[in-house]
Amino acid sequence: MPVNYPQIEQSLPAYASKEKGYQDLQIAQQEKLWQMFSDPSLEVDAMREKIARAEALLKSLYCAKPVQEKLLTRSPLPALPPAYTLIAADGSQIAPNRHRPVQFCVLNIGLIKIQRGSGRAPEINVLSTLLDHESLFTPDGHLIGEEDVSLFRDLEERKALLDAAVPQEEPIITLTDGPLDVYENITTRRERKQIQVDVEKIHANLEARGVLSAGYIDKPGSELISRMLSVLQVPDAELGAYDDTKREIRGISDAELLKKLLQPGERSAVFEAVTKGDGKGSLRVHFFYLNVSGGEEPNLARVEFPAWVSEHPRLVDTLHSVIYHEAMVLDTHPYPYALHRAHELAIITMPEHEQVEAMLVRELEQAGVRVGKRSNKDWNKGLTRA
Repeated sequence: MPVNYPQIEQSLPAYASKEKGYQDLQIAQQEKLWQMFSDPSLEVDAMREKIARAEALLKSLYCAKPVQEKLLTRSPLPALPPAYTLIAADGSQIAPNRHRPVQFCVLNIGLIKIQRGSGRAPEINVLSTLLDHESLFTPDGHLIGEEDVSLFRDLEERKALLDAAVPQEEPIITLTDGPLDVYENITTRRERKQIQVDVEKIHANLEARGVLSAGYIDKPGSELISRMLSVLQVPDAELGAYDDTKREIRGISDAELLKKLLQPGERSAVFEAVTKGDGKGSLRVHFFYLNVSGGEEPNLARVEFPAWVSEHPRLVDTLHSVIYHEAMVLDTHPYPYALHRAHELAIITMPEHEQVEAMLVRELEQAGVRVGKRSNKDWNKGLTRA
């Protein structure tokens, strides 16, 4: 049966009224946050020192920390390098499902390598990995979930980028969708810690090659700057008892805060991401916000990169200009074209899923392995989909 539209319609006026009240409150909160952010008395060195003290005192802290630029920095779009290589990777997966006849996981990585200024056609590749059987289960015997599969996929993306990033004279930029670092699945963090170690090694290798690795976050919703400003308001004597759950201003993302500051093509100051506590990352990550809009309506993305890049302003400029121009290829809905193309390459369709499953079933049966049955629930759902 279709959705009961009349029943939904009855709820719409009350829903819209509450949403209007929420938005009015957010506008007032946003103005208050902006006043805190634009306070001329804020000094970068003093802010860094206070956030560092909070890191030392608190078991858990998730916020921004300024690097060296003033908070109200608006860096204009730098010139694009005449030649550079951009390598983007994105992935999809078939997660194990107890309702299917056999348990398996496939990681599919789409990779595109674009050598701007060379006149060469982009190189594309698809890398498909059947996850080892022993990796399908947690130590207590349960099937791994989507969060665990995503960690494996993130690792495969970064392996593919490392293999493709052959040293050369021109700048090399690697790009992934989402945060640069990988974060622990809190429920299984001990079992998955090795993935973080492997990713850290990959980034060390990329740094040794001088490769600029970046993560692109579209429509970011994090409140790293708001959290930072909240910490800065706490008296020094009370800093050790700071509780983020009692933060006064909530629900104002960094993108909402900065959209009135940044014009098209401009980036914000560079910040460090402080991630201390459960689910923490292992890399030192810096980031800036970038207005990838080509018109009046601001469209802010967050660009993350390793901390070492900030030591070389020219490299920050390279990331700034390359990512902006790459996003503007899809000018009506700006998003890095290379990432979009990598995503298209990586997608696994349902017929492909079923074909891989059939291949696996056939191989198992030939090896004398007992194959299970598809669950009745899943079988009947298939009738509905058909």
